[in-house]
Amino acid sequence: MSGADTGAPQQDSRVSTGLPSLDQVLDGLRIGDNVVWRVRDLDDYRRFVSPFVTSAARTGRRIIYLRFGQHPPLIADDHHVLTITIDARGGFEAFTSQVWRLIEQHGRGAFYVCDCLSDLLNAWATDAMVGNFFRVICPFLFQLDTVALFALHPEQHSRMTLNRIRETTQVMVDVYRHGDEVQIH
Repeated sequence: MSGADTGAPQQDSRVSTGLPSLDQVLDGLRIGDNVVWRVRDLDDYRRFVSPFVTSAARTGRRIIYLRFGQHPPLIADDHHVLTITIDARGGFEAFTSQVWRLIEQHGRGAFYVCDCLSDLLNAWATDAMVGNFFRVICPFLFQLDTVALFALHPEQHSRMTLNRIRETTQVMVDVYRHGDEVQIH
């Protein structure tokens, strides 16, 4: 075998979650990862978004927050983060096209934080479109060497949609809370 490609990941392909103990459990994130956090409470997603954004800003990454949910913002005004508000009520095709163009515009290496995918149900009234959106956008994010975070409330989606998302994402994390204790799987 030549020395050109050993199949080993490059050192700079690793990305921190911002939480050293979580990095140890996950062996860090990789460039190209789409990370789906399955949560019952959006505050559990916020616990992981904030350190990720802080770590990404510290390393000079472009951070884009795609704001489309009806929930309070996940990221407060932060000069390190470009917040782009998108109205999902125009329908699946218009929304997906707009997100695609934004990803194209920001190009390689941008990091994304997305609002809760489950909020798209209120705009589209069909669960299948949420899975379709994910299947269209995530491979494009992967190709452009991005890292993107998403959340969803699994109890609001059909098994078919959850399977589509699971088959498409690189990392899926279930978050459980018992009192103040948070566990992941």
